This record gives sequence, structure tokens and C-alpha cells, in this order.
Amino acid sequence: DLAVPIVSWLEFMEGARGKAGQARCLQIMAPFDLVLLTEVDQQWTKTQLVHYRLSHGLSFKDCLIAASVFRLQVPLFTHNVKDFLPILPSHLVISPY
Repeated sequence: DLAVPIVSWLEFMEGARGKAGQARCLQIMAPFDLVLLTEVDQQWTKTQLVHYRLSHGLSFKDCLIAASVFRLQVPLFTHNVKDFLPILPSHLVISPY
């Protein structure tokens, strides 16, 4: 089963333009399960952000996305591999092509 971290879902929806764009985004996301954040994810995010924000330019959104990936030990398919490698093992960060 494929799932989308809630933060990725929110980012995707934020980029929708107009009602038609929002409807299309909802249609695209409909088949995917959502992975919601836990308190543990939020604590993990806090720790990673303090350690890597200044040295690697890590964003809190990427940290939140990585938190559920780390907790569940499932792969993250992303074009932004370099953004996640400081905080996730390389076997969990996969470029889709």
C-alpha cells in the first residue's frame, strides 16, 4: 500500500490553484492512505531540527515528513534526496527516477 505523510499532503494541497486545482489535487491524493504524525514524531523532528537546521539547511517540513518515515522504517520516494540524507538512512530515501 502507498501512503503519503500528512505534511506532504498539506504541501501538495497548498500548491493548488483555484477550486479546479484543489479538486484535482484531492482527486490525485484520494487513493493514498495518510500517515499522521505522533507525539514521538514531533519530538524526533524537534531533535533533528536543532541538530541539522543550521549545518544542512534542514526545513521543519522535511523533518516532519522524515519523522514518520523513520518511525515506520518505510521508504520515502522523493526528488529531493539530498534534503533527507542528513536525517534518514540512505536505504529509506529513494529517487523515483
